[in-house]
Amino acid sequence: MSKLIITADDYGMCEAVNIAIEDCIKSKVVLSTNVMTNMAFCENATALKKKFSDLSIGIHYNLTAGIPLSPIDKIRTLVDEDGKFLSYDKIRQACKNKSYDYNQIRIELQAQYKRYVEICGEPDYWNTHQNVHVYPKLYELFRDTSLEFGIKKMRSHQRIYVPSSNGISDKSLKWTLTNPFKRIMLNNWQHNSAQKGVVSPDGLLVRMNEHDKLNLAYLFDNISWGKSSLAELIIHPSVSADGEFFGKVTHERVREYEVFSDSSVLDLAKRSNIEIVNFELNKL
Repeated sequence: MSKLIITADDYGMCEAVNIAIEDCIKSKVVLSTNVMTNMAFCENATALKKKFSDLSIGIHYNLTAGIPLSPIDKIRTLVDEDGKFLSYDKIRQACKNKSYDYNQIRIELQAQYKRYVEICGEPDYWNTHQNVHVYPKLYELFRDTSLEFGIKKMRSHQRIYVPSSNGISDKSLKWTLTNPFKRIMLNNWQHNSAQKGVVSPDGLLVRMNEHDKLNLAYLFDNISWGKSSLAELIIHPSVSADGEFFGKVTHERVREYEVFSDSSVLDLAKRSNIEIVNFELNKL
């Protein structure tokens, strides 16, 4: 039987997200979530483990939304003139022109990790908001810093594909042309991480047509598992569409909440010979 982790990202971002994630957990569809410790509603995570004993809870490092936990004068290259984190695109540009201070990233990661421990204890795994770490050198920095914290589990960015249900891909030409090279890079990063003792799922589900994300009967039946047996599906549920930091997935969040808070998802997975699991990877 294949195994699937359905992870709800962004716990703590706002009350609407927290409510949605907890409803999805109650349905037993979501057994993994992660906490943004610089956000206003992160402290609600304190009770999550007590309420849901089979839930894996990770730290969702965030360098792209809101304000940092560290004093601004210690992480000046990570923020704009208003003291808010740089956008994803501005971070990429800062990395290219070498104005993004990696030592300052360590300072902020330490602050977010410390806050997480105060709220939840030790994280079960780590990942990043908007996958900001998926960039040369940043990947190693986040991974090695997390290992120093004792966090040995992380999200794998290797790819497990789901072909398009209508035979038409919605991926851009740039994505199509660069995908083979990114696959090689990601596989190499993951291999090197495993040698350092990092444990991860086999990869993330990548849909060749994003419209198939909520067509779960099709999605579960058409995962191209290959030699893989454990995949992760990422969702971003919310009970409303008015969050300050929702970005491009604003309206999709409510639909994801409606779908993944319904326990019938478990029946669909079972019919496709898929077991929904958490991040207790050592038990798999």
